Amino acid sequence: MRIGALVMSFGIALLAGCSDTPDKSTAVQSLGAPRPPAAVERSSESTEIIAYYFHGTVRCETCLQIEKQAQELIDSRFAGQVAFKPVNYDKPENGHFSKDYKLPCPSLVLVRQKGAKDQDWKLLGQTWDFVHIPPKLDQYIEEETRKFLVAAK
Repeated sequence: MRIGALVMSFGIALLAGCSDTPDKSTAVQSLGAPRPPAAVERSSESTEIIAYYFHGTVRCETCLQIEKQAQELIDSRFAGQVAFKPVNYDKPENGHFSKDYKLPCPSLVLVRQKGAKDQDWKLLGQTWDFVHIPPKLDQYIEEETRKFLVAAK
């Protein structure tokens, strides 16, 4: 019975798009113009750095852990510099994000926007490599976020 439950859980995770082996490359894109989520309001010329955590509607325990850990780190170490925003890419109004940011699976993406338009973005492609080693995941997210902030200046 337990094996059947395990197989079913694994199947649901696969159908939901969860994976412990996404594309390991770290994507960086410049001068794209993906649309921000409708709920995000910005002044016309302000620059904002956003850490988006993109996920599907059905979520595995690992996806939830990545979001929780990333949000805690961004909120505690980058308060006032980086906004953390989870986005469900399965909702019709957010479906474009999968293509816009070339999302291989639930992903953490840093985005620099000016006047509500993307200036550049970076997919943190090694997030899934470190998810089961919390201090390493914190270190990875913090280092990549610091590099992204320095590049903004």
